[in-house]
Amino acid sequence: MTTDESSSIENVWQEIEGLVMGLAQISRTEISGQHFYAELVERAIQGLNARGALLWIPNAQRDFELIQKQGLNPETDPILGLSQEQIARHRQLLNEALLENEPASIAAESGLSAQHQGRNPLTENLILCPVRIMRDSVASLGILEIIHPPPRSYAAQDGYLRFISALCEISDDFCQHQQLLKLQELETLWEEFERFSEHVHLHLDARQTAYIIANEGRLLINCDRVSVLQRTGQSYRLMAASGVESIERRSESVQRLETLVTRIQALNRPYWNWEADQNYPPQITEPLHAYLDLAASRSLMIFPLKHITQETVEPAGNTRLHDHSSPTEQMIGAIVVEQFHVVATSQTLLDRALAVSRHGGTALYNALQYESFPFFPILKFWSHSPVRNRQLTWRKLGTVGVILAVIAAILILTPATFTIEGTGALQPVEQQNIFATADGIVDQILVHQGEEVTRDQTLLTLRDSDLELESSRVRGEIQTVQKRLAVIQAARLELNPTDADALQRGNRLTAEQEELNERLKSLTEQRTLLKNQQDALLLKSPINGEVLTWDLQEKLLARPVQRGQRLLTVADLKGPWELKMQVPDSEVGHILAAQRASESPLNVSFLLLTDPDQTYTGTIQSIAATAEPDEEGTPVVQITVKLDRESIKGLRPGASVLPQIDCGQRSLGYVWLRRLWETVQRELFLL
Repeated sequence: MTTDESSSIENVWQEIEGLVMGLAQISRTEISGQHFYAELVERAIQGLNARGALLWIPNAQRDFELIQKQGLNPETDPILGLSQEQIARHRQLLNEALLENEPASIAAESGLSAQHQGRNPLTENLILCPVRIMRDSVASLGILEIIHPPPRSYAAQDGYLRFISALCEISDDFCQHQQLLKLQELETLWEEFERFSEHVHLHLDARQTAYIIANEGRLLINCDRVSVLQRTGQSYRLMAASGVESIERRSESVQRLETLVTRIQALNRPYWNWEADQNYPPQITEPLHAYLDLAASRSLMIFPLKHITQETVEPAGNTRLHDHSSPTEQMIGAIVVEQFHVVATSQTLLDRALAVSRHGGTALYNALQYESFPFFPILKFWSHSPVRNRQLTWRKLGTVGVILAVIAAILILTPATFTIEGTGALQPVEQQNIFATADGIVDQILVHQGEEVTRDQTLLTLRDSDLELESSRVRGEIQTVQKRLAVIQAARLELNPTDADALQRGNRLTAEQEELNERLKSLTEQRTLLKNQQDALLLKSPINGEVLTWDLQEKLLARPVQRGQRLLTVADLKGPWELKMQVPDSEVGHILAAQRASESPLNVSFLLLTDPDQTYTGTIQSIAATAEPDEEGTPVVQITVKLDRESIKGLRPGASVLPQIDCGQRSLGYVWLRRLWETVQRELFLL
């Protein structure tokens, strides 16, 4: 053997070793089975310079299923044109190699041995090697088939077998690695499930249990949001949502979600999964699209919350997903699992969501049953009372009863002033905001904070580069047209009226002059409009008053502004003042009732935060007809209070005050305990 031949053989073995080591490294990564087996057949072809590599796995019909292929497929290749009998004997050869469980090299048109019936239908060699394949988290034994030219020697054939066997051993390692990862995932899932189960059964408070189901369930399911709804009659009411501290009952998204779940749960299905390409009946499509328009969910599933009232032994072939509700199960509510990005529904996600629904249903049922006991709040208070274990005699009970009766009589019979509190600020009645009339840059600021201004006084100027450029263009076109008209007028004066050609030319000049006159008229109108737009860049004061906005130079000078942006505020501080106060929407009913019962406007007393020692008074001037959310999202109603500015010292625009509205006389008990009474009424109404 020459030196060149030895070097070539060494290079080949190094290349083959590189293919094997590369596949071994890939098998230890987080690669999917499909990509790994694609790498397996590709490296098998590269190492043997084979014509084809096929990966077969037996199916339930005791036949072979092709799961990975590269290069030639003898059974489907039109050039080979194998008959059904040849294909059947080829499949039998695969089965015999699988039963032998040993790598084998099959010569052209031969079998494993004379005793075997399977045959190689090709004119080329086959290598059949059993290989363990991971499919659907289960390792199965399959066959790796390699189609390659006949080897030159027995040593080469033995080298081929050892190379393919090494690749198949790496596949075994890959299956073991995948099974290990699956076991680790199951262990992690079990730990998460154990934590969820421990937390969800920890309390007997229904609301707290619902929030645990939502927040802990979201972590267990690994989704973006979980909502918990309670069944009340035939409808469903939202109790909790992950990542949300409280539920706004009047929210449109809450109402649409409740409607959607009510419609879906009427189908009585084990779970419901929204699929974008599926057609649903109108009673589901309408609320579904209405909710998705607000929620923007890309994946949505609904699982029922049930409580098992009687344990039953199911047949061995029965699954967990029934097609209808069992009479041994009581419907408690439902959970809604949402994803805000596209995620394929997997069996793992379904299993986790079903586990959350099963344990969550039982925990919520126990909490609701506990809270449904008669006089539950009283019993709960009594269970934590320090006098519970003390012995009470009839005399002590009578004394306690008399004391409670006296306290109740005092609370009922003693009159007290009923006031409604709010928040507010002092403002001048005459106050105007100055807004930008166009997009541009603040060019000049002609006033400063605290300066007195008069009506129509220019406060600041804006500069619009596009408007200046357009004005310049229009002026230039006007000058051009005017010069052209002067030239035409001079040319017409020089024409000879007796010359026919001159008359014809005069007609052309007259037509051109008419056209230019129309053009000049249009340009003049454009100039007027542009002049008006430029005049609008001079922002003037609409009233006599004082500039309230401070630090104008720092905030606005040379800054770009947009049309409609508020730039500064001017107010008449010498004119009348008023108090703008906000009252929670839940309190306005008392004010309106007191206003109807009174013949005069209700009195308002308030304290200035800058002067808390002095109390000032005013009267209600108007009450807004609608409620609007404040900065914190709480619905409030604005009330305008008329003031006597002469009696108030140190008036400052926007000065914060603490106002109270006098709503007449009520019993002392109602004044002190009305919030408790209203809370009880609201809770009883929502049950």
